[in-house]
Amino acid sequence: MLTGLGIGTLVSLGLVDSEAKAANVSMSDADLWKYAKIDPQKAADLAYELYPDGQCMYASVKALLTTIADALQGSDPFTARIVMDFPFHMMRYGLGGIGATGSTCGAFNGCAAVMGMFVKEVPKLNAMIQELCTYYERTELPKYKPKEDNFPAMETTVAGSTLCHVSSTRWRAAANVKISEPKRADRCRRLTSDIVTKTAELLNRYHADTNCTFAPLLQPTATCFACHGPQGTKADIIGTSSCATCHQQGEQHIERF
Repeated sequence: MLTGLGIGTLVSLGLVDSEAKAANVSMSDADLWKYAKIDPQKAADLAYELYPDGQCMYASVKALLTTIADALQGSDPFTARIVMDFPFHMMRYGLGGIGATGSTCGAFNGCAAVMGMFVKEVPKLNAMIQELCTYYERTELPKYKPKEDNFPAMETTVAGSTLCHVSSTRWRAAANVKISEPKRADRCRRLTSDIVTKTAELLNRYHADTNCTFAPLLQPTATCFACHGPQGTKADIIGTSSCATCHQQGEQHIERF
């Protein structure tokens, strides 16, 4: 609970309106984070617009939450205000694969975080994130086309991994540009919009029918996981990302085990 805060403080923070002045407000209450259907194109366009302010993770989180808040404004302005009080500035830590370390892509990381705000069932949440991961790894991206396209001949690649280092380096090699060039930055800017679009579609699917299913693991990862996953004979890994990006064992390995 927001203990120790008087009603005047809550008003100044934008947490109370005329319908909720006497309410106990807990920002950690999962029920407070009500969902509203996202317009995927609107969210993607906003992510592209926001990218220069804080890059991939910042843009993905703020675009999705702003679009949800806009959709809530007419029916539930109090919740819309709560959503927009999220400290978006903290999401700048995700740029360049978490503090420019080349680890998990900020767009993927940020979108998974937003899923966690609005999906309480952990098995469903994991399945949703898994489908987003597979989409990121296996799809020719970027697809998004900005209204003002400074790079109309933008190359597309299959990332093979949600790691920023792998994803951006594979694209850079295909495009034959330096990692510091504006075209590479615009590629990641468009990629952010693509991952936001997919996330909006996944969240909309779930909230339209909570019994919905998500894409299963694809081969060869499914075969690897059957042996090495928690229920397999070896049970020696955590992870369902594309195995072949880093581990190239070949068909003989699969046949042997």
